[in-house]
Amino acid sequence: MSPLDDLVSIFAAISTNLEYRNLLVLDRDISVHLNYLTNNKFSAFTTATHISRIVWIEDVANIQDGSPDSVVFLINLLSDENIHKLNQLSTLLPQMKQNVHLIVAHPSLDTSLQRYLSIKGLLGDLTSYHVWKSLLYFKFDDILSLEYPNAAFKDIYLDDSPVPLQLLAKTLLVEYIDSNYNLRITNVYLKGPMSARVWNIYEKLKAEHLQSLSDTQRKVINDIDDTLFMDVHSFYNNSVDFICLDRSNDLIAALSSQLSYSGLLNETFNVETQLKPITFEGKLINLNDPSDQIFPLIKDLNFSHVGPILNQQAKHLQTEFSKRNDLKDIGEMKNFVGELSNLKKMQENVTKHTNLGEFIISKFRGWNENTGVPELDQLIDPKQESYQSQIIEFQQDILANAANTNTLLNTLIDILNLQESSLFDVFKLLVLISIVKRGIKESEFLPVYNEMVCKFGLENVLPILLNLIKLKIVQFLSGSNQQLPFLSFPTISNLEVSDAQNIHNFSLLAKALNLLPSSERESNTDNNVDADFGYPGYVPIITRLVQSIYSRKFVDSIETIQGSEHAIKYGWNNLSLEHLTGETVQRFLVPERKANIFQSVVPPKVSSLQKNKSTIIICVVGGITMSEVATIRHTLKSNSFTAHKNIRFITTGFLTSDQLIKSLNSAS
Repeated sequence: MSPLDDLVSIFAAISTNLEYRNLLVLDRDISVHLNYLTNNKFSAFTTATHISRIVWIEDVANIQDGSPDSVVFLINLLSDENIHKLNQLSTLLPQMKQNVHLIVAHPSLDTSLQRYLSIKGLLGDLTSYHVWKSLLYFKFDDILSLEYPNAAFKDIYLDDSPVPLQLLAKTLLVEYIDSNYNLRITNVYLKGPMSARVWNIYEKLKAEHLQSLSDTQRKVINDIDDTLFMDVHSFYNNSVDFICLDRSNDLIAALSSQLSYSGLLNETFNVETQLKPITFEGKLINLNDPSDQIFPLIKDLNFSHVGPILNQQAKHLQTEFSKRNDLKDIGEMKNFVGELSNLKKMQENVTKHTNLGEFIISKFRGWNENTGVPELDQLIDPKQESYQSQIIEFQQDILANAANTNTLLNTLIDILNLQESSLFDVFKLLVLISIVKRGIKESEFLPVYNEMVCKFGLENVLPILLNLIKLKIVQFLSGSNQQLPFLSFPTISNLEVSDAQNIHNFSLLAKALNLLPSSERESNTDNNVDADFGYPGYVPIITRLVQSIYSRKFVDSIETIQGSEHAIKYGWNNLSLEHLTGETVQRFLVPERKANIFQSVVPPKVSSLQKNKSTIIICVVGGITMSEVATIRHTLKSNSFTAHKNIRFITTGFLTSDQLIKSLNSAS
């Protein structure tokens, strides 16, 4: 049963009378999922569920108007932050004269909901309550995202919630089942304790599912295994690599400025969920519009390459439109008219992305209404000291690790005192300094702390700072008499420390994985020398971890990339990961009865393999950025062995740097 059918069946249990009228009190967090599930045809859903009126939960005071037969609250409880929505009901329900029904969206709630409602005294005021347990996710292109609030970073690392991990494992199982059991994982690569937990949950869920099948069904699945491991070529043509990585492996990419077009859009418009359109110039723009043929061409490019592509498309459109002047007969006119709607749609999309690009440039150049918006094909001038350019330049200085900690902190104070500076930006830069410098002396941080409190207020600074300390993302080094005032709070000594930051020595790790390549980028938009185009000269660690399984070209220039090379899978063997803490797991999941075939295997040549057969699944626990996706796609496309593989991403959600810091702005 589909998630939408599941929800309609719950409403059917509520609305037994065909004349029944429901007033739906809707949680905005769930409305985007409903729009996606109904393909934005919400009227058909309201008809099927006898909904006569809809109000947002924050406007619930108006629900008495219209006197419906019943009031149905539909609330998303996926995140702990949404629990307060249930608390609102304790004051509302006693005032209602209608039948009141509660539907909560959560994949695993059962008796715990009844206990909670009983404790809050809500059971007596509810006619019924239901749990919508369907797995809700957003699937577009090669990406499957749970769209968990704030990509579940806070829930996983600060609240130690098992729910996001369970959802990822369940999603992987659904993908396996939906493939008719052909998506059989053959190689596992796990980096980080959360990734190991996801895999353990998946193995348990898979075993339980297989046990529930009939003997005949299990025999079919075993036959798939026999076919897969028949010989080396069968294996290489149908193998499935599962690469699961913790967000804690790389907070630098999560907190640095993104430079891919899709990443810049997410950062500029503070996209909270890919399900929700952005608002620009009074219009709603869906970045995942299937009719938009331009976005797939430019989304993964460095922003400086977007302008030339749009200009090229604009010139092509101009040429196509000019053909109307050369039409000679009725047949040519009919053909032109038939293509006209497509040309106009293309023109709309070129205009849309040109306007979006110009708006992004205006942000970088400190544009205001008096200076005018620059054209998109003008590159960002590094000499212009706009706020954003200063932030990017400072990030590069931090990662280069050429200046001492005190110098960096003094520069941070200078940025902090700029009129445009934000609390989130200051924290992002502070985290980068702490990671690269392996901690900050309390005495050196004290002036920064005082400036932060003075500008942003203690009530805004302290919750985030305490959570960063708790998660060991920011670490302070003692050794002086000038102790930070908040470290003497009684609550600090009782903090339960949790690791959400795995980089032990950034300088050595950067050297080992070539995270800061010095090579200049080629002018060809599709042929970047390395994967540092998504960030200011930085290759994300998550990207390098994926790339290193299939190639060592980033550290060994001798490696060939010709089509005749053997399909070598390096894994993480002989890769210097001692400066990246956290569990590292590699497994080859060959059935015991087939193990002898693979004891000494000479990999086949890449040219002899079938295209688009084998699959790579990349799972990131705690959120992934759009620029990381772009750089991973680039590295896999650039390798002849992986260029034609099916690539799939599974993640708790897409992350922006502001969202990550904002999610820590609360007590836990």
